[in-house]
Amino acid sequence: MIRTRGRVVALAVAVASIAVIGAFLAPGVAALDGPGAEPAVEEGSSFVVALDADGDATVSLVLTYDLTDDEAAFEELRERPENVTARFGDRMTRIAERTGAETEREMSVSDARADFESTNGTGVVRLSATWTNLAAVDGDRLVVSEPFESAFRPDRPFVLVAPDGYALADTTVEADATAPATETGAATAEWAAGTDLSGFSATLAPAEGGVTGGSLPTPLAPTLALLVAGLLGYAGWRRA
Repeated sequence: MIRTRGRVVALAVAVASIAVIGAFLAPGVAALDGPGAEPAVEEGSSFVVALDADGDATVSLVLTYDLTDDEAAFEELRERPENVTARFGDRMTRIAERTGAETEREMSVSDARADFESTNGTGVVRLSATWTNLAAVDGDRLVVSEPFESAFRPDRPFVLVAPDGYALADTTVEADATAPATETGAATAEWAAGTDLSGFSATLAPAEGGVTGGSLPTPLAPTLALLVAGLLGYAGWRRA
């Protein structure tokens, strides 16, 4: 039992540290205390911002773990997710407050939540929250810039999901993949892990006939498939 509880703590700290502290606080914050405490993180996740037409957004991330040695800890954490959601909500709120002050736009974060899934030896921790006024509203267009334009360099794919009826019209940093809206999904744009998003700005506008505007890459089905599968994840940034 002591070993299991120790792994629960390690898993909780890993989730909060990797997904939140490493992403949103200033450089130099330690992620974990001691080697071997962090469960193995698998590839395939991304950091997703799903926009509403009023400028609000749901920001989501997911971390996937090999449960070979952590299944009991994962299940106990699933039963008591308060520590993870509290840390996530607190860090997201700090970033929203800082971004609001920089943009002179009132922002807030609410409804921080965690969803857990496990299948075939893999555990998935999905964190999400509602971010009010993340995008600036300019008539019928939405503009997303901060906090991403300030030297944001994701270490996993960064995905922007347009509101219903919208498409990506323009961006200062060319997307690596885009997908048009379909009957079952919204239009998306994806920037690959490691992309330097300094000076980032993306404009979304009502789509004409559901076709993505702008001079973006050819739409790629895997991007939409990624979203449908719900593989949302962490992306970290550093301010210059």
